[in-house]
Amino acid sequence: MHGATGAPSVVRTPWKELTVALRLARRAVIAALGGALTLGGCSSANPITTQLDYAPSDGILVRLTDGVSVENLLILTPGKGQDGYLLGAVANNTSQDTSVTIDIPGMGFTKRFPAPAATGTNFSDARVTTPPVDAEPGATVPATVSSPAAGAQDVQVPVLDGTLPAYREYLAGR
Repeated sequence: MHGATGAPSVVRTPWKELTVALRLARRAVIAALGGALTLGGCSSANPITTQLDYAPSDGILVRLTDGVSVENLLILTPGKGQDGYLLGAVANNTSQDTSVTIDIPGMGFTKRFPAPAATGTNFSDARVTTPPVDAEPGATVPATVSSPAAGAQDVQVPVLDGTLPAYREYLAGR
């Protein structure tokens, strides 16, 4: 069959149009799968960071056992050479009573905190004072955190001042 120009005319049948549509759909699916596999490969090589332990505040997290930890541990002081406050909490998510000891040898400070089973001890509210802090706010001091069941861990405890509003109440009147 020839058209008005003498060139052969193309006859489109419903089957031919269906075949073209299927080819286009197959290409779109292959492209989408390729993109998903490419992007999915990124997460397979990287850990899920929201499942990692971290200290969500200014202090440090010291995990002594699977169920016992010291959370948000820090020292608050107006300045180097002045007394400080030890802030933080002991969390005991086990069925056994225990205790946690914090030792800061450079300051001559040692304090034992009870950690009753299935509860916590917030020593921030107890206003635990330390001897003069031998570090400027913004630095850290070496300390050892221990419990009878877990042994001891050496840590670096951050030293902060009252710059942040949440900590000003502890330094009021100093």
